[in-house]
Amino acid sequence: MNVTLIDRIGAVVLQNGIMRVDCFAAGPNGQETPSGRLLIPATQASAILQALVGAAQELDRRLREQGQQATAAGAAPAAPATEASDKPARGKDKKARAEG
Repeated sequence: MNVTLIDRIGAVVLQNGIMRVDCFAAGPNGQETPSGRLLIPATQASAILQALVGAAQELDRRLREQGQQATAAGAAPAAPATEASDKPARGKDKKARAEG
C-alpha cells in the first residue's frame, strides 16, 4: 500500500465518471510538490467524502476534549493528534451532530 502525504488539494476534475483530485505536499525545504492524485469513481465520491468529513469532525471533537481536559487540569492544551481514529466515522458523525 502506498502512503501519500497531502498538505493541499489542487485541481478537482470530473471526467469520464472519475473524480480526479490533485494532491500536493510541502517538502523539507518548504517547496510544494505534487504528492499524488486521488481517483474516485463518481458513483462513490459522495460516500467517500462523507466518510472523510465524519472522520475530520471526530478528530476535531477529540482535540477539543483533550484541550478542555488539559485546561481543567491546569496544564497546557495537548498537541494535536496526527491521525484520525481508525474506527469508521459514519455512525459517529450522526451522533456528533446530535450532541453538538
